Amino acid sequence: MSTQDLIDRNGRIDGARHRRVVELMAAVSSPSRVISDGPQTFFPDFPVLGNLCLNARTLREAIESFHTYRPLIGEFDFLCYKETSELARFDYIAEFAPADGFQALANFQVLAGLIRAYDVARRTVFQVSLMGRRLPGSQDSSEFFGAEVRYGADANRLQFAAAQLDVPFPQYNGTLAPFLQQQAQQELLRIKRGHLFSNSVENLISEIIIDTSDERHTSSSLLAQICERLNTSRWTLRRQLQAEGLHFTELESRVRFKEACRLLSETRLSLAHISEQLGFSSQSAFTRFFRARHEIPPLAFRRRAQLG
Repeated sequence: MSTQDLIDRNGRIDGARHRRVVELMAAVSSPSRVISDGPQTFFPDFPVLGNLCLNARTLREAIESFHTYRPLIGEFDFLCYKETSELARFDYIAEFAPADGFQALANFQVLAGLIRAYDVARRTVFQVSLMGRRLPGSQDSSEFFGAEVRYGADANRLQFAAAQLDVPFPQYNGTLAPFLQQQAQQELLRIKRGHLFSNSVENLISEIIIDTSDERHTSSSLLAQICERLNTSRWTLRRQLQAEGLHFTELESRVRFKEACRLLSETRLSLAHISEQLGFSSQSAFTRFFRARHEIPPLAFRRRAQLG
C-alpha cells in the first residue's frame, strides 16, 4: 500500500489487498471483540452512509438505505435480507470468509447497532448463528445481542422481530433526507468510477512511469508491461477499454500530461530531461504534445506555476 493510500481519508484498497488483510487477520487468530452498544461506534468511519441510515422514516427504510449504499464500505461479501410476518433475517456470505466467522460477527454488530437506534424502548433481542467456532479468549457476545450466540451453525444468520420495521421514527428529519441521499449517491458514483477497468490501467501506467523514471517508456513498451502485470493479451486489454469508450493511447497521454505538469511545477528538470523521461522522441515533440493539451508551452506553464 502506498503512502497516498494511507493518508487519503476517502481512499480504498483494491480487492486483492483487502483479501490478504482478511486472511492475515484469520491467520493470527485475533480474538473477536464486541463493539459497544450503539451505532455511533461504526458510522464515524463512514459518515455519508451513517448520516443517511440514521435519518429514515422507519427502520425498514433505514435497512433499505444500508443495503443500497453498503458498497460504500466494501464489496467482497454478500448480505442477504429476507422477511416473514414475524421475523426479519440477514444471512451473511463472505467471498473468502475465514472459518472463525469474525467477519459475519462484525457485520451483525453493525446491523444490531443500527436496528437499536430505531428501537426507542431498546428491547430488541437478536438471534445470531455463526458458522465458525468461538475463538478462545473472545468476549461473550450474548449481552450485546440480548441472547446467546450459537456457533457451528449451517449459516451466518441474524434474526429479530419484524414488528418494529414500520414504526415511525420520531427523530426523522424530512428536510435533510434528500440532501443526505444525494450525498450518498454521489459518493457511490465516485467509488464505482474508481473501479472501472480503465482506471486500473491508468493507475498502472502512472505507476510504471513514476517508479521507473530513469527509463524511457515508449507506447509499445508500456502496453507490453501493462499486459504482463494484468496477465492479459493486448487484444483483450484493448477490447475491455473499448467497452468503456476509451483507448490505451488516450490513457497513456492523460498520464504523461499529468506527470509533465507535476515535473514542471515541482522540479527544476530541463525540458530535454522531462521529454526523455516521459518517453518522447525529442523535446520539440514533447512541446507539441503539451501545447495541444494546455494551449501554452511547457516553459510558460512552469513560470505560471512558480508564480502560484
